[in-house]
Parts: sequence; C-alpha cells; structure tokens
Amino acid sequence: MVISKMKLVFTENELNRISVQESPQGVIRITADVHGMKCCEARRFINNIINIVRMAFQLIVIHGYNHGTAIKDMLACDFRNSHICRQFSDPYNQGITHMLITV
Repeated sequence: MVISKMKLVFTENELNRISVQESPQGVIRITADVHGMKCCEARRFINNIINIVRMAFQLIVIHGYNHGTAIKDMLACDFRNSHICRQFSDPYNQGITHMLITV
C-alpha cells in the first residue's frame, strides 16, 4: 500500500532510492538514499515521503558523510516536519540519520 501511494508522486529514479520493509510485528521501516542530491532536493524528497505515508514508521535517511555534510547538517539543524517525533544520528555510521514518524 505504501509503495502504491509513492508511485503516484515520485519519479522512477526517486522510487529507486526508496526501500520499504515491514516486520512481522507490523513495524514499517523506510530507507531513503539522498546521496548526490542538493539540500533543497533532499528536503523535498524526505518531506514528501513523510507526508505521503501518513502512518507511524521509522525513516532511515542515508546521506553520506565522507564527501561533505551539507545534508546531514540540514537534517540536524534546519529540517522540520510536525510528524517527526524523534530524530537522531546513527551511533555507528555518521552518514545515516534516523527519524521516528507519527501520524
């Protein structure tokens, strides 16, 4: 169901950057790879994912770290969405940010 909603909004290239997994307990985990995007593109992409899904899920944003931290910094300091209840950097990989999304 989540993927079918996304197909209405995202291009094929954008859909290739998204992975959706659902655990047997019903927990939805969406991974979004924003490597190579500009900050404004990544912001729009992530906001669209959050606003389209409209249910509680974990969003994992892969932004990278070795070739600059612009997206990481934007997520940490300047990214807002009222559905984000918690956001934190991955303790083992500085190129990943985790977000817990509520409805």
